[in-house]
Amino acid sequence: MHTGYELLWMAAERTPMHPALIDDRTDRRLTYAELIAEVDAVAAGFAARGIGRGVRVAIALPGVWEHCIAILALMRLNAVPAVLNFRLKPDEIAGLCRTSEVDAAIIQPDPALTQVIEKALPDGAPIWAVGAEIGSARSFAACRADAASLGTYEKPAETDIAFLFYTSGTTGLPKAVVLNQRTTEHRLVFLSSQGGLRQGTHNRALGCMPLSHVIGFFGVFLVTLAFNGTYFVVSEFSPPVIVDLIHDEKITFAFCVPTMFQALTGAGNYTPEKMASLEVVLYGGITIDPDLLAHIDAEWGGKVRHIYGTTETMCSLSNPDPVGQHATLRPAYFCRARIIRVGGDGPDDIVASGEEGELIVDSTAGTVFVEYLGRPDATSEKLRDGWYFTGDVFRREDNGDMTIVGRVDDMIRSGGESIHPEEVEMILEGHPAARSVSVVGVPDPTWGQMVVAVIAGIPQDPAATAASIDLNCRNSPLAGFKRPKAYFFARDLPRNSTNKVLRRELRELVVEAQTTGDVSFQRVSGV
Repeated sequence: MHTGYELLWMAAERTPMHPALIDDRTDRRLTYAELIAEVDAVAAGFAARGIGRGVRVAIALPGVWEHCIAILALMRLNAVPAVLNFRLKPDEIAGLCRTSEVDAAIIQPDPALTQVIEKALPDGAPIWAVGAEIGSARSFAACRADAASLGTYEKPAETDIAFLFYTSGTTGLPKAVVLNQRTTEHRLVFLSSQGGLRQGTHNRALGCMPLSHVIGFFGVFLVTLAFNGTYFVVSEFSPPVIVDLIHDEKITFAFCVPTMFQALTGAGNYTPEKMASLEVVLYGGITIDPDLLAHIDAEWGGKVRHIYGTTETMCSLSNPDPVGQHATLRPAYFCRARIIRVGGDGPDDIVASGEEGELIVDSTAGTVFVEYLGRPDATSEKLRDGWYFTGDVFRREDNGDMTIVGRVDDMIRSGGESIHPEEVEMILEGHPAARSVSVVGVPDPTWGQMVVAVIAGIPQDPAATAASIDLNCRNSPLAGFKRPKAYFFARDLPRNSTNKVLRRELRELVVEAQTTGDVSFQRVSGV
């Protein structure tokens, strides 16, 4: 086993003078030798404030330069980074700090956040703010000391906690996902075996995924450094800026959620020629529009591949050639996977070819998490009999491939039928007024649940627009019982840090509009 810091150190030993980290907001750039020196200096600053092995430190930052340095410095000390979504509200961040029992925090210079963090942490706990000193939070820029004071790096045990990441599910509050030290190296290897990423200094990675997401951290940031590549910090997702960055810096590697790729192709300065340097293009997190997939496959350089995984498991399934089968995958070389009957008799209740069920993956694989911190109930629900229950519905194909259909917990039960939101959304997206849409089920006395389509954007005539979209559904292959029985027009669709739609919040908005008789909620005629 090699820890994340060891992998960085070995990369620096191989190519000490090669560029490792390049900032997008300043002229800062570090070679591998300089990066090790900077990380050790900041780690010494942390150590001077009591940060050491096993100490939990919350990081709630965007994907800025300081975030990169801070998390590597904590790894140098074998401390435990608790990597939080900085877009959460201050009270939510503070709440997660309490439940995760963190001992320190690195945050943005926000007075409201600083105030609640002070109350959430133990008395006198160190807090650093990036950009300015505020309240009791010291400036992160001043967190430095003599690296000689650190001594020799001490290798931790495989079972020691390495990181706390947080679920990005569409329902409920985030749970702290415990990853031990042995998972780190395993979570990087799949980038070669399934993603086609070769080790070497030719790699120039686009760092636009949040470091609080396992794709952004393991799948782009850490693997780029471990493989001796160059990581380009992207502090803010601005499609025109990123299009030019890819062209100007000859970016070779991009691993993003599909909505980011969609935004890049829609940028005013986009041309296929500007994407020619790309060699490895991976997508995951959510399903991709098949037209978008065909578009980028035809116009961008390199190879497009589909990766499926979760915060808990990293990569479980993949497809090296997804065009024409954008939602179909097969198990990764190190992963066993099954599709079992939902609510059935357990891991051996495997569905027949052509049938749908819940995907489960082997929880003994080296990539898989240990537990949800402080949540034995949630852990036992997901980890059973040596398998991790993903909550994702897949269809088993005749050749053994697996096609993603939707979520077990997002599945709508209407009139005794099971309806997958994604299937309905694909039809709705064919209407020009429904380019950004999500489908949810809300309680209904007749149907049990009523299928409701939530459309981003409020038209001048909601009733007429709903009728037009409904007519499009009637003329589509979508079964009548799957058609939305109502439409809700929202200003926007609430999303999390990886652009997944928060269906729970949508349901609440729909029910409120339905109850109050808001004109933005429109019923349509029956099946």
